[in-house]
Amino acid sequence: MLAQGLHQYGYTLKADSLQKDLVQLPIRFGFHEYFDSFEGTGYGSDKFSWTAALFIDLVQEFYAHDETPSRIVRYIKSFVPEETVLNNGSKLPEVETDTISQALMHSIRTLRDLYYDTKRELVDYKRLKGSAEFQQYRVLTNGLKHFDLSLLTGRKEKMAFWINLYNTIVVDAIVSLGVKKSVREIPEFFRSVKYAIGPYVFSADDIEHGVLRVNVEPWFYPFKLFGRRDPRRKYTVQPIDPRIHFALVCGSRSCAPIDFYETDHIYDQLEEAARSFINSSEVIVLPEKGKLYVSEIFRWYEHDFGGIQGIVDFLYDYLSGDEARNFLRQHRTELEIDYLQYDWNLNR
Repeated sequence: MLAQGLHQYGYTLKADSLQKDLVQLPIRFGFHEYFDSFEGTGYGSDKFSWTAALFIDLVQEFYAHDETPSRIVRYIKSFVPEETVLNNGSKLPEVETDTISQALMHSIRTLRDLYYDTKRELVDYKRLKGSAEFQQYRVLTNGLKHFDLSLLTGRKEKMAFWINLYNTIVVDAIVSLGVKKSVREIPEFFRSVKYAIGPYVFSADDIEHGVLRVNVEPWFYPFKLFGRRDPRRKYTVQPIDPRIHFALVCGSRSCAPIDFYETDHIYDQLEEAARSFINSSEVIVLPEKGKLYVSEIFRWYEHDFGGIQGIVDFLYDYLSGDEARNFLRQHRTELEIDYLQYDWNLNR
């Protein structure tokens, strides 16, 4: 009832989190009549039919809407992604070329303040589409075609610029291409949507895997996105900071909540983003079963965390519960890790 109420009032990710927590209880402790609200321990009958019925209802409601295309279909479509350069308008912004990045970041912050609900972790795409602020942002992106990326100085400024740009190119594409339920409606969404920046073109994948992941091969593709002679290689932000995976927003309900990242505070913001994600329902530690369930983000980007042991160490550093941390420390080399289903439905 609480989860349904949260859904009704628009707190979608909060409702999802609660549903995942509720689904855990019978898996961990059996189909008991009721459960301890702090520890989850089951009491009363251990074969309670109402609990079983509600478990089935929760699972069906949470997963039945998943319409992700099959891996074979995605593989075939990946050979012919339709390129969409979003900032191809003729109207240019009335700002100096060398100040485009600052104006763009200011515009993105305005969009965040007005149309990103950071408490509910949602984006109001409908209001955003018809807003004057979004139209102003689109005009500013046209100016990127004349922007010199070498004007970005310092690792903090580069990280803030690329993270914010990645998040907003995703939002821009969702609005401009009329995505209704999931980014997977657009074949190879992250490879096909692009911004022209200076003499180059960058897709969302180019920004994530080429620039921010220092041109490491994506998990879904056997080659580096920037070839040996690709001039975009000089814009990579070194070294890899694995916390970016909790700041990059793919427009889906299982990814990190959207926010705006500031140059002066980005390290603190990344720290908070990582801590928040790892203490959410995307990381589940089950000491009594000797298992660890984590978001597929950790499978896709295992390299960035330093392998399986690196993932365990990373989680240990950020988990807030003593029981979970002690379990990871004691069973560090023998943990069984499973991955949670990734919900690609739109974060709205």
